[in-house]
Amino acid sequence: MMEQRKVEIRPLEKGKFAIDLRGYTCPYPEILARRALEAISKNDVLEITLDNAPSCESIPAAAEELKHKVLGVDKLDQTSWKISIQKC
Repeated sequence: MMEQRKVEIRPLEKGKFAIDLRGYTCPYPEILARRALEAISKNDVLEITLDNAPSCESIPAAAEELKHKVLGVDKLDQTSWKISIQKC
């Protein structure tokens, strides 16, 4: 069983926030990303750091379905990615 930890939305600067979802597997990254997007304001940017490759497709697809703007999916290293989404 996976250890549960509290996922916190960290403010980076005005209008920019981050969440770290490393260690989570599907469907949790998408669920937690959706919740984080609900919690921020319109036009704010959410940076999601994760290490679950399938989420690099499911999270941007879900964001676009919700009419948010996917700013990028960037590979950080061998196992981690950063997805940037602007809430619309």
